[in-house]
Amino acid sequence: MVFRGPTRGERRALAGVTLRSLTAVWLLLGAVACGRSELDGDDISDSGAGGKAGGMSGRAGGNSGSGGLGSSGTSGNPGSSGTGATPGSSGTGATPGSSGTSGNPGSSGTSGNGSSGENCTNGIDDDRDGNIDCADSDCVVGYSCAPPVPGGGWVGPLSIWSGSGSPPACTNDRGFPTEVTNAGTGASVSPSSCYSCECGAPQGVSCQVGTAALFSNGTCSGLGRNLDIVQGSCIAFVSLTLDPAGVSWDSALATGGACIPKSSGSPFFPPVQWDTRMRACGDPSPNGRGCGAGTCVPRQKDPFAAQLCVYQRGNLACPAGPYSSNRRVYFTGVQDTRTCSDCECTAPSATMCTGTMRLYTDQNCSVDETILSNVSECSALAPDPTPPPPPYVTLRSAIYTGAAEATGFCSPRPSTPSGSVAASDPITLCCTNP
Repeated sequence: MVFRGPTRGERRALAGVTLRSLTAVWLLLGAVACGRSELDGDDISDSGAGGKAGGMSGRAGGNSGSGGLGSSGTSGNPGSSGTGATPGSSGTGATPGSSGTSGNPGSSGTSGNGSSGENCTNGIDDDRDGNIDCADSDCVVGYSCAPPVPGGGWVGPLSIWSGSGSPPACTNDRGFPTEVTNAGTGASVSPSSCYSCECGAPQGVSCQVGTAALFSNGTCSGLGRNLDIVQGSCIAFVSLTLDPAGVSWDSALATGGACIPKSSGSPFFPPVQWDTRMRACGDPSPNGRGCGAGTCVPRQKDPFAAQLCVYQRGNLACPAGPYSSNRRVYFTGVQDTRTCSDCECTAPSATMCTGTMRLYTDQNCSVDETILSNVSECSALAPDPTPPPPPYVTLRSAIYTGAAEATGFCSPRPSTPSGSVAASDPITLCCTNP
């Protein structure tokens, strides 16, 4: 058998067939690749497109016979995770291509505060629905728009608690972490207590006058008369009605004097209590957007009120606008005029005088001395050495020396509270409707 090579025309025909076969193979492989790409698109979100592109690149490398690796998938946009790419298939051709390598999956997107991925505080439309922060329906539950704070010294927006008892803390968990001001209404106090008082012994008691009772007989009975004798001087006296035969010390009155008050302890003024207390928390952070001129802030949580407020010192009218709906005045201080009176003592009581009372038969306190040493003591008097006939004109003298006894007492007048407390330093709170 004789073999011959193909003629020139046969070689051209064979080349054309081969070229058309290769072209058909390339078209078929391209169609398959496109069909797979569409299927992958149904299984992943748009944010995983980077992974899908990597898989397609790998397949193209395998089909081309070059053996190239599939490129890595790029990070997905925030949202659901990207899906990893499919490895490239084996290359077909003169030199078999190595298998394509799987593309890296797209990285996970960052979750937002909203239920569908919207972060309600960063000022970005995270879920790409055209609405930012408070304008996004995802943020309705946890956030609200705070109207712009008016100028002129108003401070806010504030989250407010009011009631009795201890106020709750301002915390990050409640969205308003800074304690801005505390105030109250209805200042009241419990009764005050003052000094304990007592009195010392009477001092400065005076014994200026002693009284003698003169009688017509030596037993201090019968006809009598009283004679007041000033202390310290010899007193001459004349008796016209009788010739005294007996004398008694009738009384020695103590007068004047005082007791020194003594106080102990310290006054106690109970702290002021407010019938209603108020605490304002501020600095909501971070502040989001989506509220026009206002700010997107966390919604207030129990026990704080559902309204937003601004405040300023003084008793003022609320500014026009959304914060004018609810005006309240609280107070941050008190004027406290409470005090206690000083301890005092009454005048001395039951004081007594001691000493001596001396009587004489002459007018110079020198002849026939009779001495009385105690009140109510009775003694006979020496007779008048030169008695005149009736009617009697008896000339005699007396002297009294008195001293106060360490007796008697004073009653203490208690220290009593006075004054009051009154609310001061007002602040005005202006709030939105709940």
